[in-house]
Amino acid sequence: MVQALWIPTYCFFIFVYICSLVDAAPNTMHQTLYHGGTIITMEGDKPTYVEAVIERDGKIIYAGPKSAAINNFAGKTVDVDLQGKTMMPGFIEPHAHPVSIGAFILANDIVAPHQWRMPHKIYPAVRGKKQYLQAVGRIIDAKVDKTQTVLIWGYHKSWHGQLTLNDLDKVTGDVPTIIWQRSTHEIYLNTACVKKYGIQKGDLSEEDNAQADWDNYHFWERAYQMMKGTKLSPFFSDQEMLKLGMERISQLMLQNGLTAMCEPSFPNSTFEDEYAVLRDGTEKAKAYTIYLIAGFPEQFVKKIGNDAYAEHIASLPSKYNTNYIKFLPNQYKTFADGAIYSLALELRKPFYNCPDCKSEWIIPLKPAQEIFNYWWDKGYKIHVHITGDLAFEKYLDFTEAAMKRNPRKNHRTTFHHVGLFDAAQAGRAADLGIEISANPYYLWALADKYSKTGLGPETAANMVALKEFTKRGVPVSLHSDFAMAPAEPLLLAWVAANRIVASGKVMNPEEKISVYDAMKGITITAAHTFEMDREIGSIKVGKEATFTILEQNPFKIDPIKIKDIPITGVVYKGRIILNKGKLLGGGYDAHGCIGSAGYSWCEKTQRCERPWELAKMKDFPNTPEAFNSFCNNSNK
Repeated sequence: MVQALWIPTYCFFIFVYICSLVDAAPNTMHQTLYHGGTIITMEGDKPTYVEAVIERDGKIIYAGPKSAAINNFAGKTVDVDLQGKTMMPGFIEPHAHPVSIGAFILANDIVAPHQWRMPHKIYPAVRGKKQYLQAVGRIIDAKVDKTQTVLIWGYHKSWHGQLTLNDLDKVTGDVPTIIWQRSTHEIYLNTACVKKYGIQKGDLSEEDNAQADWDNYHFWERAYQMMKGTKLSPFFSDQEMLKLGMERISQLMLQNGLTAMCEPSFPNSTFEDEYAVLRDGTEKAKAYTIYLIAGFPEQFVKKIGNDAYAEHIASLPSKYNTNYIKFLPNQYKTFADGAIYSLALELRKPFYNCPDCKSEWIIPLKPAQEIFNYWWDKGYKIHVHITGDLAFEKYLDFTEAAMKRNPRKNHRTTFHHVGLFDAAQAGRAADLGIEISANPYYLWALADKYSKTGLGPETAANMVALKEFTKRGVPVSLHSDFAMAPAEPLLLAWVAANRIVASGKVMNPEEKISVYDAMKGITITAAHTFEMDREIGSIKVGKEATFTILEQNPFKIDPIKIKDIPITGVVYKGRIILNKGKLLGGGYDAHGCIGSAGYSWCEKTQRCERPWELAKMKDFPNTPEAFNSFCNNSNK
């Protein structure tokens, strides 16, 4: 007998049929067959399609013609008819900061120059100094408990004017307030905040004081990192606030089809606090994997030597890996120049029409090269934060010198962000085996404004010119560095493939990359960036059965429409999770288990199980009480 199950979600249905493909199959074998839609593998140099995919135990065991799937696989099968939808490898975010930036922003307030659509609220764009200060004042006035610290993210001088301590004190009064600049590389504190946390001039070293303006309680780059990790640590490690933000991160992940996220330079504040929030959030969601790479911020704040830090990195996987959190050994994140959103990037030419703009090295060049060389000689994959073309040039030089001194094959050193570079630099990068993880949103958000102030029209139009890399065969992934861009993979692909900016103009269209390269940038090349492309990123036998389901095929529509493709939902290690509502009805429970097929969720095994089969396998009585006891299920 065949039974049809309906899974309703916004105006579509997925039909699920449960049947036995081979009657003689062992009772313990069960799998899921996906078919009836467009299945894109992202394997190879062009869009490649298969008719069917079979998942078993969270892995892909078959991808190919449907006829072979039906004829050659035994066992009880859940048959998922995609009904014309498009299924791709799960979308991947190769560079974001879910707790140290994302959770903070989502748990606090936003006043920014562009609109932000968050899972819980839409924040309107605010421009102009008067409008900005009024918006801050309204937030302060709405707070019930005036003793609690208020954090407001999104300030940018180019849109909101110069912010002084006097300006901030006038609108915030006695409410402790932190203004987190749009780049998250700077903070402004009001007087009440400085008093609350006992901040004073002696808190910073002489070197770090060079990146502080004490008259306005403005701290950036190293001075900001030190303040965040010391005096302001009680605020930036607030567990309840971070857990709220992490819940919203989980909503955002599903909303945008994300199934994996990598954070280079974890942690950015306190390890124990950030890890606890990540573990709590991922265990509750059970819908995505977070990959973590250690790096400079923690080492700098804690003043840990290189050898000791290398031992620390090596110890992380065995101590802290879970089903949903994976520490990646033998990788390290370091930093070159200041943030592009702060106009602190290091440039080969002077700033344009911006006498107050000042380039910054996050790590001065001499110690920066020493850091680079240490991790190079350890055989690590090195990730480098780079925004300006002078910084790009210096780290090309570092890499070239290291290759001459200690040649390495397949070192896969990756430059992240890459706001500015030219064709000659892209050629050097290709020759040196350097790879790229880019933030294309810089172009959309900044090109109009920076054409007038900061970079000039010619340079601004050439930001993130990714065709220079793809035409040379350099791997290019696309990231948001959330919240430097929305964590929306299709939006990033859309910008890279169209080069449309906020005003609607197309800038340097010859630097558009192909739609296929753009979609690789959020799937297989994204996984390649942090060396997980053997496990995720494409639909291939042996890899995780983790997919993103779309309403349309991105290769069959006008590229201008890519960002607007609705996300139907995701499949995470075989578990179907749909957008726009909970997985209830149609035979599915909240964990995606199909009750009518005999499946129930088991917390211990982290999968849907048939109780009688598990009882036989694990030798416990076949009763609901024994099943729930074995599985550590609660509230049953």
